[in-house]
Amino acid sequence: STEFDAAREFKEILSLSPVAIFSKSYCPYSKKLKDLLQTSYDITPQPTVVELDLHKFGKELQDYIASVSGRRTVPNLFVNGVSRGGSDEMSALHADNKLLDELSAWGGPKVKVEKINRP
Repeated sequence: STEFDAAREFKEILSLSPVAIFSKSYCPYSKKLKDLLQTSYDITPQPTVVELDLHKFGKELQDYIASVSGRRTVPNLFVNGVSRGGSDEMSALHADNKLLDELSAWGGPKVKVEKINRP
């Protein structure tokens, strides 16, 4: 069958990296989260970023993600298959100096997270 299987696609995306960001290329909140994670943290393996607006079946994938996470908005950060929130939640944790510990706890042994100290 040529029908799109959102569940399988979602599972395949999550298998690429324990950390996945579902995003939209034009969304300022998505940009803010990607910038925060890329400039303030060194995450290994690197997060997988999926731009839903550029994905051939982005709408179906977003519908599926909403059904499994209860969160329809982007960005949606998944760590080890669990939705951990979006830009506002991560920015708040970052501002409270708690994001490093949370990312490390969520990631467990599969994910190495270090804070990048900017001069």
